[in-house]
Formats: sequence, structure tokens, C-alpha cells
Amino acid sequence: MFLESGIIFALPGDSLLFTAGLLASAANLNLLLLIPLIFLATFLGGVVGYHIGVYIESLHRYPILKRILKPEYIAEAHRFFEKHGKAAILMSRFVPLMRTFAPIAAGVARMPKGPFIRYSLVSSLLWSASITLAGYFLGQSFPAIKDSLSYFIVGIVVVSLLPAAVQWLRTRRRRSHTT
Repeated sequence: MFLESGIIFALPGDSLLFTAGLLASAANLNLLLLIPLIFLATFLGGVVGYHIGVYIESLHRYPILKRILKPEYIAEAHRFFEKHGKAAILMSRFVPLMRTFAPIAAGVARMPKGPFIRYSLVSSLLWSASITLAGYFLGQSFPAIKDSLSYFIVGIVVVSLLPAAVQWLRTRRRRSHTT
């Protein structure tokens, strides 16, 4: 969760949290320990991502990075985070790719650190608790799930990866039609 929350996109975090909740239900794990650990990893990953973005922005003056980090792009990102930054940080936690890149973009755009921290705390807590508890309560409501938990987990991961696979196929199809 630490890496996926602001550094690199790995496995879909929603699947991991839901599965952690299911496993907690099946194995009687302590939710009062599990959810705070997930929250902490999620929050700290976002903070590190923010600082990576600040560092990247400080490098935009180098010729090799000027092509990617054009001043007008940084200014546009700054305007976006001034206007929508709080909502973007809150909502991005619930959107797989946005969860990883919003903290970095907020750092590049130099979103003020105070609001970033506050909204990241709230969104990390809401996301960590809600998705983990959903998996936990599903496991409690349907105890038979633990008998086929491995199949259920594979199904969750497959469903989570479907949007990325569909997008990849669309992109590939577009490229083949343009050549």
C-alpha cells in the first residue's frame, strides 16, 4: 500500500484491501491492528509521493527535463490544484491510477503542504477503513467464502485488472488502425 499510494503503480490497492478484509474475517485477524497499519502505509506513501513531486519540480530547469516538465504544464497543474486540489486528493484515493499519481502531481504543482496533509489523512483513513471493512463484512456474512478463498482472491485481482487490460487492448487496436 505504501508503494501504490504515491510512488509506483503495483497491484490494484482496492483488491489488496478487500482481500485483507476477507482474510481478516477468515483467520480472525485483529482489525484494530490491520486497518491502522494499512492507513499508515497509505498515508505515508502519499506523503513520500508528494515530496517526490516537489523534487521533480525542482529539476524542471534542467534541459533534459524541460521537454517533459514545461513551465506551462507546471503552471496549469498549479492552477488545477489551487482550484480542485482538496477534492482531487480526497477522491483520488478511490481511483487506482490516480491514487498513485495525484500526490506526485500535487508536489510538482506545489500544492500547499498543510491542505495536502489534511486531505490525505482523511482520504487515507476513509479508503483504508471502508474497503478493508467491506471485505471483512462480506467474509462475516458469507462464512463459506473462506472455503474457496483462493478462487475468490484470484477473481478479485482479475476483475481489478480488467479496466487496465481493456484500455491496453483499445490502445493497441488504435495503433494498428493508424499504421
